[in-house]
Amino acid sequence: MKLSATFLYVFCLAGAAVAADIRLPAEAQLSVEGPADGKTWRQFGTIPLAYTAAKKNFDLSLRKQGWIKLKTVEFDRIQWKSLELWSKGKERILVQYWREDTALTGFAWGTLKEEKKS
Repeated sequence: MKLSATFLYVFCLAGAAVAADIRLPAEAQLSVEGPADGKTWRQFGTIPLAYTAAKKNFDLSLRKQGWIKLKTVEFDRIQWKSLELWSKGKERILVQYWREDTALTGFAWGTLKEEKKS
């Protein structure tokens, strides 16, 4: 239950208009479907690699760009789904992965809102 609450909290923070931008791994294939309004995931698509290899590939690409992984949440181990929180300076992004097929992994990434303290 605590894991679900953590995922829900982090997911609700996604989608702010922050200047975060990343270079995707070379193997990544973007999907042209869905809104590009900045209120949901910024980009999504697939990587023609097995789930573990795709996550490692994405991880290496982000680290080369100076991003630091803060947390990983495996929220569905049966369906192979996970969510990662990354930080670079004051910017934060979420990256979600899911297994589409044995050699195909879906991904989506988006920015986090900056919490304003009153």
